[in-house]
Order: sequence, then C-alpha cells, then structure tokens
Amino acid sequence: MAGARLHLLGMAGRGLAPLAVLARHLGAEVTGCDSAGAPENKAFLEAQGLFPLVGHSPDHLEAGTTLVSTSIAPTDEPEVAAAIAAGRHWRRTDLLAAVLATRRSAGVTGSHGKGTVAALATAAATAAGLDPLALVGTPVPDLGGMARLGSGPIVAEVDNSDLSLVGVACDVAVVTNLNDDHPWLGIRLREAVHGVGTYVANARERVVLGPSPRAAELASRAQVPVWRYGRDFGARTLSVAAGATRLELRLPGGVREQATLHLYSPQLPVNAALAFATACSLGAEPEAAAKGLSEVTELTRRMERVGSRDGVEVFDDFGGVHPNAVREGLRSLRQHFPEARITAVLEPFSAGHAHWAHRYARALGGADRALILPVGRNPHYRDGRDVGLGWLERCPIETHLVAGHDEAVQAAMDGSRPGDVVVFFAQASASAVMAHSAVGDVS
Repeated sequence: MAGARLHLLGMAGRGLAPLAVLARHLGAEVTGCDSAGAPENKAFLEAQGLFPLVGHSPDHLEAGTTLVSTSIAPTDEPEVAAAIAAGRHWRRTDLLAAVLATRRSAGVTGSHGKGTVAALATAAATAAGLDPLALVGTPVPDLGGMARLGSGPIVAEVDNSDLSLVGVACDVAVVTNLNDDHPWLGIRLREAVHGVGTYVANARERVVLGPSPRAAELASRAQVPVWRYGRDFGARTLSVAAGATRLELRLPGGVREQATLHLYSPQLPVNAALAFATACSLGAEPEAAAKGLSEVTELTRRMERVGSRDGVEVFDDFGGVHPNAVREGLRSLRQHFPEARITAVLEPFSAGHAHWAHRYARALGGADRALILPVGRNPHYRDGRDVGLGWLERCPIETHLVAGHDEAVQAAMDGSRPGDVVVFFAQASASAVMAHSAVGDVS
C-alpha cells in the first residue's frame, strides 16, 4: 500500500484501530482522528506510533488523502461530507478489501464466532511458521492485541453486519454461521444470505463453511472447491475439564490431529475445526497447526474468565447481545462446570430487545438463576419500539430484576457459593466493568 494516504475518522474505535496498524505496516501513510475512543485502543495505536487527533474537522483532509469511516459515521458530518464531495471517501470495508488485496488471504465472516476463528487460525498459522499478518476484532493477549504484524498471508475477521463485504475478495473465504444478528440495521436474513453469498462467490481458492441451515445455499454460490463442516472436515470432543477441551480434528484426505484448547468459548469444537481448516488452507502443516490452537488462552470479552472471588468463577461475555450467544455461552459453561450453580446477569441490548425478548427467556434456561438489568441503550441504534420485561414470565428459571450495575454485582455474588459460576452478558464495556468489580479488581 505504499503511496496511499489515509485519514481514519474514528481511528480509536474497535473497527478501525487494527486496520490503521495493518495499513501502516503495509506502507500506507496513516493519520486519524476520534472524538472519544476506548483508552485501550488509543494505547494500542500509540504503541504502534499512531496518535489520533481529538475531534473532527474537514481541515484534517490534505490534498490526495482518502478519508476512511465506519458505516455508522453520518454522511452529513462535515469531515465525511467534504471527503464525499472530493470523491475521496472509503468505508471501513473498502480499506479492508485493499489490505486483503496485498497478499494471499483468508477472511472469516459470520454472525457468531468469527473473532474466535480468526484468532485461532492466526495462532495455528503462526505455529506452522507462516508468520501471518492478522486482524482480529477483539484484543487477543497471546497475539499481542487486535493485530499481528507478519510477512506472511493475511488472516482477517470480516464484518458482515452492513453487507459491505460484497466488495471483499479473499483466497480462502470462511463463514462460521448466519442468523438475524443485526435486525436494527434493517437488513433481513434473506438479504444477509445473499450478501454473504456474494462474498463466497468472490473466493479465489477455497470456501470453508461452518454448520448452518444456510450452508447449502452458500455453497451453491461458490466458484471454487468447498469444505463443509461435518462433511469434509470437523471436530470430535474427546474430553472437557475446566479450561481444557481435548479435540480430534479432521480434514479431507484422512488427516487426523489432536489439540487441547484452553478457552471457554461457545461452539469451541466447531470454531477450532474452522480455524484448523483455515490455517491448513493457507498452507500450514496440520500437526503444527493443531498444536498452535493451544496458544490462545484468552479472548477479551469472548467468554473471558476474569477471575474468582471466594471460590466463585466470574466470566464476561460480549456475545450476550444475541440470545443465540447467551444460549451457547451458558451451554459452554455447563460443560466446563457441570456441578456449578450458574448465575447469568443479562443487560438486554436495546436495538435487539424488541426482536428477541422471548428468545432471551428460552436462552436463559441454561442457567440456574438470572438477574435482569434495565434494557441497555446504544445511541447509534434505535429501533423505535419499547418492549417491556413481561417475557421474563416465560423464563424457566429463577429471575430477579435489578436496578443497576452495582446492584447486579452485589446480588450475583451474594447469591453464589464456592464452586458456582457468575457470567455477565452486557453491551459495550458494562459487562467487563461488572465482572471486574465482582472479583474485586477495580483497576
């Protein structure tokens, strides 16, 4: 990307921060600005020599500079409007497509698990000596953050929420699953399947599909060979203990390898198999790739074990914005802690609550007790409907309403005893704050 001049609006956000680092690594001249941004993302950028300006202004755009913004950036924002008028505006996915075009690449998309698969595939490719350049949408401490800088092929998480991935082309296109995970954007499931199908059709070497009712339809769009989970590759669970899952992984041609993973992530066997297939599709030697899967021991906010207090294990999971993620997250914890009494603390996501309320009730059935916070508000998304909490009457377990985060933490810990598990499902950083507060980590 030498010669490219980029200015990223919202550079300290989770979506653009790692892309800024990758683009700079590939030779682009990168600047950026942000009105806020998470402190950890700013620290990540500054460690790479990138210092976003505070606030937005058309003055940030110098001659020849292309402005990059996310899909939620309003087009009437003066800096964005000026870039559009000058014909020098990219959305985030345009930059991602440009990055992926520089090298052989594998892109991982889907409703759930794409960050986990991208992180595990990166670790597998690293262990096999491929030295990947990687982009993961969540910080992975074992990989050094949200990006890994290497000289080899690219492994990247590809967002499918706004269907802009139709312009992305990878050598290996991976799809974990598909469901109605962004209804507040006005995108129907049929439209999502069509958009991801176009991404599949763009693949140059191979398509790798996870288990999904839409897998057959996606496979029909492919122009290259397709590997489907359960038919061409897969995983078999050999044993599960607290924090250790032993799997047997298989690939076409009779390849069999064993791996031990140290994560609590939902759908871990499926995600490990997808990552293994992805790394091997890029040329990783299977034995080394399988061993590499064990190198990821923590995914920030992806069923992350925050710690314990008085014998109670505490977890934080961002995936709780969707009832499917709540259900699978609780199922994973039940496998790792079969004798524990599990308390789920849920802050329903405002933009999805109107669509998913009664599904939350069924999903929470995987816990023994649920504490429900008021519906969380997100200023970026408004679905125009306000659904009460009457759906809790259908919840098959003990439920209690709590007024705020502090009360939720107190009630969760007071009602737990040694050997129990508490998991916080909340939007934005609230879940992490509650989880750390529960274990007494006020840092």
